[in-house]
Amino acid sequence: MKKTNQELLNCYFQGRASEEEVAELEKRMLVDSELRELYLQEAILETNLKSIALRADDLTTKPNAKPERTSSKILPFFGAAAAVIALISMIGFNHYSGKSVGTILSSELAGWQSDQPTIEGGEFGPGTFMLQKGVATLGFHSGAEMVLEGPAHIEVLSEMQLVFHYGDASFNVPESAVGFQVETSYGNIVDHGTRFSLSFSQNEQDARLSVGEGEVAIHHSNGKVKHLYTDEKVRIDEKQFYPDDDQAAEGGVFVREPLFTRGTNGKETSIVYNNQRKKRLSPDFLMVKNAAPGDVNRRALFSFDTSDIDLGSVTVARLVLNAVPTGLGMVTNMPKISEFALFGLQDDECEQWPISGLRWENAPKVEESKRLASFPLQRAEQRSVVTLDTPELLAFLKADQSGEVGFLIDCETPGSSLVHGFASSQHREAAGPVLELVMKK
Repeated sequence: MKKTNQELLNCYFQGRASEEEVAELEKRMLVDSELRELYLQEAILETNLKSIALRADDLTTKPNAKPERTSSKILPFFGAAAAVIALISMIGFNHYSGKSVGTILSSELAGWQSDQPTIEGGEFGPGTFMLQKGVATLGFHSGAEMVLEGPAHIEVLSEMQLVFHYGDASFNVPESAVGFQVETSYGNIVDHGTRFSLSFSQNEQDARLSVGEGEVAIHHSNGKVKHLYTDEKVRIDEKQFYPDDDQAAEGGVFVREPLFTRGTNGKETSIVYNNQRKKRLSPDFLMVKNAAPGDVNRRALFSFDTSDIDLGSVTVARLVLNAVPTGLGMVTNMPKISEFALFGLQDDECEQWPISGLRWENAPKVEESKRLASFPLQRAEQRSVVTLDTPELLAFLKADQSGEVGFLIDCETPGSSLVHGFASSQHREAAGPVLELVMKK
């Protein structure tokens, strides 16, 4: 069967293309400008921008370096892609054409959302920064330094001023930067030469400030001013200041309601439309896919033994799933957001599916199941925690009479080659499906 352009590209970039397939790809690219453009986009995605920037000299001094499994005809396209990446890295990411107010001093597994340069060594100007994960150190030209932990959201106004929306940060302000200001929704923090830390969660209703050395002045939005000195701490909310008794500066422990949790105990599987289970499925994942023509579409099934639980006493029910990448297919040809649906299986033979060898035609059907919840997943974030706690889920559990509750996950957004995944109980890094129940006291 003749492979599509996308299938040839997938094989090529995954190192699985035969010599004949590489030759066929070369032939098509010579006459297809859209395919050349797609190749260029995927070459850019396959290359680590940071490492290319750091190896910019190598790109100019080693023009004959060849990627694996690449023939002479296809090499110019790869070279063009690498050159574009290098140019973006050296100009678009390391150089800021506006007014520079600082430099990214370090970037430790940092994931940014910003229109500013965000790689280590890049200069930045006034603007908005959202650090999704990791740790970064920003050095301001005034001499002030800020170590920021994600998730965090700040707005840099100048080399002496920023707005702090949320996140955890530590500041080191030398004499050259005395007067450095940090604005918050509760007031302004003016530094008088010190080291201080600020913690402001997205979900909490207050901020925590502690002074490691020196002095800061806090100008509350209510008009009051409070000075803090070495080793002093305070909590701040929209009304006033509060003493912070957390001497260890660890923050508070979130105490949640007592939970009863239950895993699948291995009662989980995926199904594929063409029933090529050995070729298309992995026990590490609960796989889901929706794409035309549908031969390799997938759905996920799992269940929980509830025979020892008084479901009538359940007041809150949550289903927790860990979305994880399967490594199958490509993200770039998918919609930005895919919608998924959770279905509950009926209390009959539909729940009695086998763990291994289940064929698509014998598996529980969507149209015979009860819709309990829906949820979106972004193509740019394949690792995430999904928590479902709808009234329909609770009602489904409380109505169960069989001592086992079964579920099916289906993707409702048509996509392309990507295979979505959720961790199974056999996944090495993430936990499989977990049912969390809160019982009547």
